[in-house]
Amino acid sequence: MDRLDKFFALVKNEYIKIYKKTSSRILLVIFLAVCLCFAPLMKLINNSGIKDYASESMDMSDSERLANSLKDKKREIENSPDMPLREERLALIEAVDTDSDWQAGAYRQGMYTDSKREVQTMTMLCKTDDWRGFCKYNIDNSESKGDKWVYKYKLEHDIGYGEEFNEKNALLFKIGSALEGNEYGSQSAEEVVAIGMYQLEHEIYDNTSDKNVPLLDMDHYEPFDFWDVMLKIPYVESFIGIIMLMIAGGIVASEFSQSTIKFLLISPVQRSKILAAKYFTVISLGFLMMLMMFLINIPMVGLLFGFKGISLPYLSLVDGEVVAQSTFVFLIKNFMLKSVQVMITTTLAFMISSLMRSTGLAIVAGFILNSIGTPLIAIMVTFKMDWGRYLIFANTDLQTIYNGASPFPQHSLGFAVVVVIAHMAVFLLTAWDGFTRRSV
Repeated sequence: MDRLDKFFALVKNEYIKIYKKTSSRILLVIFLAVCLCFAPLMKLINNSGIKDYASESMDMSDSERLANSLKDKKREIENSPDMPLREERLALIEAVDTDSDWQAGAYRQGMYTDSKREVQTMTMLCKTDDWRGFCKYNIDNSESKGDKWVYKYKLEHDIGYGEEFNEKNALLFKIGSALEGNEYGSQSAEEVVAIGMYQLEHEIYDNTSDKNVPLLDMDHYEPFDFWDVMLKIPYVESFIGIIMLMIAGGIVASEFSQSTIKFLLISPVQRSKILAAKYFTVISLGFLMMLMMFLINIPMVGLLFGFKGISLPYLSLVDGEVVAQSTFVFLIKNFMLKSVQVMITTTLAFMISSLMRSTGLAIVAGFILNSIGTPLIAIMVTFKMDWGRYLIFANTDLQTIYNGASPFPQHSLGFAVVVVIAHMAVFLLTAWDGFTRRSV
């Protein structure tokens, strides 16, 4: 216990020295500003996107927009006496009920075809308000296997149209699009189909997997909710990595550049314990910053975007089976996977700091090594240099590897963890050797 107390006394001393540095205080203030401003900034971006997209038509209902479209199309046809199927198209416009969402689809289908039979069929179906006939027609005549599946499923399960069926229909057409091979956000077509079928079977019409997309891929024109924003927090962890690179890059080198190492080594504590205390300090500081970012943003995001949908599950496809889990559990898992990237960056900078006497040089060297990783791996992938998977730079983003999106084929999470542990051991052994053997 006495040894442990002495060790934490060293750690406490390191925290004090970090806090006393003006540069460290500036970095911590910037970090707190990012934590506090992230949610308001997302709100500003969302409000700006909605405002830019807004127009007079956006203030109208779907029924009003369809009515305006019908008037414009009728005027166009009436002013075009030579238009093919002119009378049939005008009859279709008169038959459409603007309060019926399926008839809007029938109108588009009949208006933009060269088949007289199809125009007349859509007109008759609209006059009789026969949505089942509309589905049967598309099953028999559509060339899209996705559409055929959608309309067949609707008939078999008696899923009509209207507000009560909106969620089901949105899910059905999403699955139908995926059956055509279309991806949805970060999800592959296979994932969309499997997850969609699971949702239909369990009557889950909303989940948060659709919201797990990078910041730049978000639809800024739709109102964000709690999970739209919270699921982006792990992407901001790279900012913590930059801060930790600067702090870890100077925690050992600064002792030599400022000539304080002599006073530190006067104490009877072994060099290896001093080094361990410094490493524990930077690693624990990194995790504390990640925890703060997480805890600060939960109430901030809830306050600005509301807590609606907070209990929604996260659905994912794992080894061919759909797995439902709490979105909070998924977020924490992503946090932990992303934290490894921060840990690697910190350890690399710590090793460089232990080998150099100049703080500035150590930080610059850390930035250079950390920056060349991504382009280096991209070049190796381009030239099919498969041995690149053994480099640390190919294994820092465990989240991407876990999701099966690694640029290297058959790149498993277990393999990546082994590579990371091996490199971390080399970094720490190098740091230990450089620090314990260095003359003062």
